[in-house]
This record gives sequence, C-alpha cells and structure tokens, in this order.
Amino acid sequence: MPLKLTLKPDEKVLIGTAVLTNAGQKCEIIIQNTVPVLRERDIITAENADTIVKKIYHVILNMYVEPKNEPEYHEVYFKLVKQMFNTFPDQVVLAMIMEVSQKILEGNHYQALKKCKKLLNFEAELLANVPG
Repeated sequence: MPLKLTLKPDEKVLIGTAVLTNAGQKCEIIIQNTVPVLRERDIITAENADTIVKKIYHVILNMYVEPKNEPEYHEVYFKLVKQMFNTFPDQVVLAMIMEVSQKILEGNHYQALKKCKKLLNFEAELLANVPG
C-alpha cells in the first residue's frame, strides 16, 4: 500500500538510506514500495543520543534503516537494555521495554520506535524530577 507524505518547506525525511529535503513549497510525495521512512522530527542522531533511552532509540533506528546489520545492533541494544534496568529498576520500564523488544522480534522496527517514544517521554519525566 503506497504511503503519502506531505512535507512542509525545508522539511527533511529519510527514505531508505537517502535524506530528502523539500526545497520548495509544501509538497506531497507517494512512496510506492516498502522502505524505511522517518521524518526529521523522529530521528535521534548519535550525537544527540545523550541518555540511555535515546541511545536505545538510536540503535532501533539503525536496525530499521540498516536491516542487514541488525544482528550487530542487537548486541548493542541488549547491553543498553541491561544498563537501563540497572539505572531504572521499575516495572513500568520493564513493561515498556518488553513491548519495544517484542516489536523488534516481530521485525516491526517502525512500531518499536513508536513504542520507544513512550519510553523517551517516561525517561524525560523522570529526569525532570531529579534534583539538580
């Protein structure tokens, strides 16, 4: 089923391994085949992955974009998950990471990223409540 995207001026989107920028007015594109697609707002770069959950999100993003290298990313993912459980030993975190991991096992990395966004929000809330 084709995917229709509407891009704002100067908005970037990752399609496959290519980054496209809308250089003009609002535009619509239709993607006819199945490839990884992420809007700029849904991308966390390695440089911006400054928390444990952001690092997990970044690894899942790499699994999504580079499926041929997924086994290498699994190793990194599980190390980060272990580190996260040592940092946040919480049943809510466990439940969320189980949902994310299930989507990865199903090969549905886009849905894993969506589930991981909930974990990002949870982490941000926890970090906001840490006395500075």
